[in-house]
Amino acid sequence: MTKLLLRIAAAAAFAALAAAPACAADKIVIGMSAGINTVPSLVAEHEGYFKEQGLDVELRPLARGGDAIKALAAGSLQFSESAHVPFMAAVDRGVPLIAVGVAARGFYGKLVASNANANLKTLADFKGKHIGTQMGTGMFTIVLMLLEKQGMKQSDFNFTNLRVVDMPAAMETNSANLDAVLGWEPGMRRIVNAGKGKVVITAKQFEEMAGVTYPFLLTTTQQYRKDHPDIVQKVVNAYEKADKYIGGHHEEAVKIYVAEVVRRGGKLSEDDVRAMLFDVDRYGGAAFSPGDMKDLPATRDYLAKIGQLKSKLDLNAIVDTSFGVKAQTTAK
Repeated sequence: MTKLLLRIAAAAAFAALAAAPACAADKIVIGMSAGINTVPSLVAEHEGYFKEQGLDVELRPLARGGDAIKALAAGSLQFSESAHVPFMAAVDRGVPLIAVGVAARGFYGKLVASNANANLKTLADFKGKHIGTQMGTGMFTIVLMLLEKQGMKQSDFNFTNLRVVDMPAAMETNSANLDAVLGWEPGMRRIVNAGKGKVVITAKQFEEMAGVTYPFLLTTTQQYRKDHPDIVQKVVNAYEKADKYIGGHHEEAVKIYVAEVVRRGGKLSEDDVRAMLFDVDRYGGAAFSPGDMKDLPATRDYLAKIGQLKSKLDLNAIVDTSFGVKAQTTAK
């Protein structure tokens, strides 16, 4: 009888083991803003790189990278994608965050002049002009840094705070008498396609003039990094694989992003998206590059100088480069 009971118990245990999944996927939520910087996470989901790492990922679209940081701080996300400026501002306020990789990089601001000003070519040409831009963003901070570098200041221009999503309509009617707008895609492309403006300073030109790489950071909390370094590594690995895929499959990446735009209720052609994604080196890898490590302290120092940061942040305490280095090695 005892042997029979043991055999029954063993059979039941084996059946339960067979019915259970071999390894339950780690569930995480990543907050991502709209825009071309989200392409690596979209590719990682589409091509199964998150699942390949044993992750069950929900990509949660948010209006801005700053909103993703707020949600991360509130505990509703495990990771966020955001520009380095709002990340530093949050850490300066005492939010215990740490950057563990680069979700994407590359400046994305473009200056689109009205047709009446389409012959102007430099920032200095627009002195005194009425320019609509989304003030308080990381993009605008870099523009202010560039103005200082070129011997100019914000007061030399008539900047008006205008959301990027409202710029196409504003340029269509020109009810605000705008001479130009400074924003990002897909809004800028829509203005040009509608025949209401011309790109006079590209993202690449801004990047080269300012000397920035503009890293769009993959961020988590200090506690999550401490408690789940294995999951953090898996996430960074997936981003690294996505970047390598994008590098070798431009057309497939274009289609993935077009599908996302349509899913969100927008409309862009593949030609539009192709021009947007590859105007600068946005998807060069999830590891921090030497250029990134020059950009981060330069931006921190400027923010401290103008009083947007209370103190000079210790980047070694809030940027962990080890996950990116390991992801590069694993991908090779």
